[in-house]
Amino acid sequence: MPHTIDLLEQADRDVVVVESSYPDGHVVATHTHKRVQLLHAISGIMRLETDAGTWIVPPGFALWIPAGIRHQLRTTRVTTRSLYFRLNALRNAPQACQVIEVSPLLRALIDAAAHVPVLYDTRQRDGMLMRLLLLEACQSPAAPFHLPMPHDSQLAALCNAFFAAPMQTVTPSQWAQVLHVSERTFYRRFLAGTGLSFMEWRRKACVFVAISRLTLGDSVTRIALDMGYESSSAFSAMFRKETGKPPSAYARHAVQDRLSLPA
Repeated sequence: MPHTIDLLEQADRDVVVVESSYPDGHVVATHTHKRVQLLHAISGIMRLETDAGTWIVPPGFALWIPAGIRHQLRTTRVTTRSLYFRLNALRNAPQACQVIEVSPLLRALIDAAAHVPVLYDTRQRDGMLMRLLLLEACQSPAAPFHLPMPHDSQLAALCNAFFAAPMQTVTPSQWAQVLHVSERTFYRRFLAGTGLSFMEWRRKACVFVAISRLTLGDSVTRIALDMGYESSSAFSAMFRKETGKPPSAYARHAVQDRLSLPA
């Protein structure tokens, strides 16, 4: 892998594409790229971690990763296509990580680009394909799949433990007791560390984990009960409020149907 990435970084082309598959639970250690990366999830689910927080990338979505950003990737039965862009090839290079929706057209372009040689002819069809890919990738709408994580080591430990087994019944007072601070101090500390209130962060974390489980085939009812909701309807209402879509939109069959649509 390292020699392949080195080749991609040095290739005298604006865009280079590589496909990768990772087993369940695989962790790609913290690293950086000289190019801007667009990481597209074909199947499975990815969790990207940086100093600025955590992003999830379900199938049918992609993640912009700016050049030079230190990041670590956790995967669950994932197949990806990574696009590496030269900085001067992008009209507005992303300054922060951002998940985007992959339209049928963009997906078709990425699929086609995966079969283009690294040193493609810029004057022929492959070159035109890559130029269109550049334009389309920059037009894609953003998706709200970012969860800020605190730098405070004590808060980070609590947040990571919650992310591993989220329960919507967890209260600020419980975490304040763990940290041996007043509830008011905890509120201030958490807001300063994440930019979100505890309740906002808790909902987002529940949604992130739910999306991961939905795309892998878990039922809405099972997820709702595991997270401490009294009913699947209460969970679904929260989920729709956070994402603008019902949980069924991320269920495995819905994702498979969406990805199989003709471009």
